Amino acid sequence: MKTIYKAISKVFRLFIIFLISLIWCRYFISDFTISITATIIATFLIDAIISLVFYSKNKKLNLKNSEICKAENYCNKFIFSEKSYSINFFYNLFLKKYKTTKTTKFVIIEKNNIKNIIYPIFKLEDLCYEDVITAYNSVKKYKPQKLIICVNKANTNVVNIANMLEIKTIILDKFQTYQSIFKQFETYPEEYAIKTEKTTLKTLLEYSLNKKRTKGYLLASIILLFSGMIVKYNLYYLIVSSLLLLLALFSFINPKYNKKIKENIFD
Repeated sequence: MKTIYKAISKVFRLFIIFLISLIWCRYFISDFTISITATIIATFLIDAIISLVFYSKNKKLNLKNSEICKAENYCNKFIFSEKSYSINFFYNLFLKKYKTTKTTKFVIIEKNNIKNIIYPIFKLEDLCYEDVITAYNSVKKYKPQKLIICVNKANTNVVNIANMLEIKTIILDKFQTYQSIFKQFETYPEEYAIKTEKTTLKTLLEYSLNKKRTKGYLLASIILLFSGMIVKYNLYYLIVSSLLLLLALFSFINPKYNKKIKENIFD
């Protein structure tokens, strides 16, 4: 099923890129055969660039809006609860499948004499270097194969530092934790919603560039594209149509909340 979905997504992405390329290749190149050839070349070239930029690090999760909201609420519950709440939650979760022990700071899961450690650090701020070093020093005596740090959010620099540690260290933000742990075990913490009334530019962009808006942008661009073939001053139609297609494309591949762990982090 996932393979079929990926194939359909790939075809749809190529279709949008093809339309954008066709608009401008036909506009600047009068010869039909040459313009189509240029369109095909441009389509695959642009798609290769997009794949390199957005998919090379395998960060797509394709979470639904409802799942994004839940992941944030679960994280809020950890943030506004005692440390023992997160420790007990992860302990009980992994106890269903693994030999599990807990300390005041982390949970040790064991399978086939191989230890992995879950280290929750949920706070409002980004994960910092000191957090990673503290976690590393706390667990190294147990000689785990992997140290999995579950956090609210972490910047790229901290993740890069974690990758340099002697113990293989994986940092999961709240969305990755939701996808890789909660959904996998079908076990979820309590939700804690924080009411926000202020609409910021960030939330507006996230709404406007959401994947659900792709169809609307695509339909509007196609209507304008055909209108541009009829109206005398069609350049404006082509420009707006292209912009809408670009919005459709970016909404479809938008990686804002879509991050994926490449491997099964528990094996």
